[in-house]
Parts: sequence; structure tokens; C-alpha cells
Amino acid sequence: MMTQPIRTFKDLTSETAPAGGNDLTKLNLSFEDRRLLELRARYARAELMANALGDAALWLSRQWRRLVAGIKADFKLRAAEAQLFRMSDRELADIGLCRGDIPFAIRETAHGVMPEIDRVTHTAPSANQNLRRVA
Repeated sequence: MMTQPIRTFKDLTSETAPAGGNDLTKLNLSFEDRRLLELRARYARAELMANALGDAALWLSRQWRRLVAGIKADFKLRAAEAQLFRMSDRELADIGLCRGDIPFAIRETAHGVMPEIDRVTHTAPSANQNLRRVA
């Protein structure tokens, strides 16, 4: 087994062999060129962070608006449902509803949802499965 020589802290952090493998020292850049390069990198990093924070703020505001709109829509649906439940059976019959149809009628009007019925025959499945054996 080969062992490597022990390196001191001074060897790890010297300008000729930095710990991160900095190649800028090998390019023989002047102090001013190196300063400008670091300044450009800082500006680029700041621009990247500003764009990321701006995008995150826009995303959060859109999510907040969606949440508020969903809560408002739910309150409107619940209010309409409560109004129909306050009606008498006669009034509900006049508009073609019974009490069991109220939640579905409200959701159907709001979202355009239709019930899932057997797609092939367009009839609801029979409740009593024993009828199949008799026929």
C-alpha cells in the first residue's frame, strides 16, 4: 500500500496550489484583470439571485391567488347549496329537483360535471345482481 506524504496546512492553501484547484493563478492575470473578473462574477451571481427571487415571488403570488379564488368559489357553492336546502319540497319540485339532487346539481352547474354512467349502454348498472341469474 502506497502512502502519500503528509501535507501541511500551508501547502494546502498556498497561492501556487490552492485547495479548490484555482486556475486563475496559472493564467498570469494582473491584479486589475483579476479584480474585474471577480466583479463580473459577483454581478452575474447577483443578477441570477435577483431573477430567481423575482420568479419565486411571482410563483407564490399566483399560488396565493389560486388559493383565494378556490376558497371564494367553494363559499359560493356552499351558499347556493344552503339556499336550495332552505327551500320546501314543493319549491324544489317546481324547479325539477329533489333534496338528494341538490349537491350534484350545484356541482354540475358550477363545473359542468356529468355523472359516470356505463359508457357502452348509457344505462346505470342494476342494483340487484341476482336478476342476471334469473334471466
